[in-house]
Amino acid sequence: MRVFPPCSFRTPSGPVGRIRPAALLLTLLVPLVLAGCACRQQAAATEPAPAVSAADAPLLLEHPATGGMLYSREPELLRRYTKFQMEHVVLREERPETFQGASIEEKADMTFMTHDIFVDALRRGGWEVTDKPGPGVARLRLMIFGMQATEVVPGDAAYDTPFGRIDLSRLDDAGRAALMGNITLGGELTDSETGARLLGFVERCSVTGLDPLRAFGRWDAARSGVEANAATLVRGWNRLHGK
Repeated sequence: MRVFPPCSFRTPSGPVGRIRPAALLLTLLVPLVLAGCACRQQAAATEPAPAVSAADAPLLLEHPATGGMLYSREPELLRRYTKFQMEHVVLREERPETFQGASIEEKADMTFMTHDIFVDALRRGGWEVTDKPGPGVARLRLMIFGMQATEVVPGDAAYDTPFGRIDLSRLDDAGRAALMGNITLGGELTDSETGARLLGFVERCSVTGLDPLRAFGRWDAARSGVEANAATLVRGWNRLHGK
C-alpha cells in the first residue's frame, strides 16, 4: 500500500483565515482511501485457501524418517485391482540437502527412469499398465524424497554413509573404493476413479544382491534400488492374486 506523506495546511495571513477548498477536499479523501485499503487487506487475509480434494492430496505429507509399508487396505479389497495407471514421478524437495550432488538434469533423468522401470516391471510381471482410469485400475503415484550419487574415494579411510560409519583406515591398500549411493522412494496406490487410498510405502534403497558390477557407476546404486523396489511390488501383487 502506498504511503502518503503528511501535508501541512496553513491559513492565509490576515484578519480572516480560510482553508482552501482543494486542501479541505484532500483532508476528507485521505482517511477514506486509507480505510478502504485496510478493509481490502483484512478481507484478503480472511479469504480461505483454495481447497484440495482428498483424492489429489498426497498420502505422504512430510519427509519420511523411516522406511517400509506405511498403510495398506485389506487383501480382499486389493484383489479387485488387476490393472495399473502410472502417474508422473514427483520430486519432493522439501529438504534440498537430501539431493546433494544431484544436478537438475540428473534429477529429471531419475524421475523418467523410475517411471519406466516400474512400467517395465509391471508389464513383464503380466500386469496391464493403462493410461485411463476405470474399474479395477489402481493409480500408482511415485515420489522421490532424496537421491545420493555413488562416490569413488580412497580405499583406506573412514567414511560416514547414510547407513552408518565404515572404517577402512586399517587397510594396506591405496586403491579406490565406492561409497554406495541410494534413493529414497515413496509411493501410494489409489483407486483410479474414486481416489480411495489402497497402499502407501517409502523406502531408502540401494544396490541389492551384492552387485559389484554396479558399484562404481554414479547412479547405478540408485537405479538398482528402484529396480528392486519395482520387483518387490510385482512379487507382492503376484502373491496377492495367487500367481
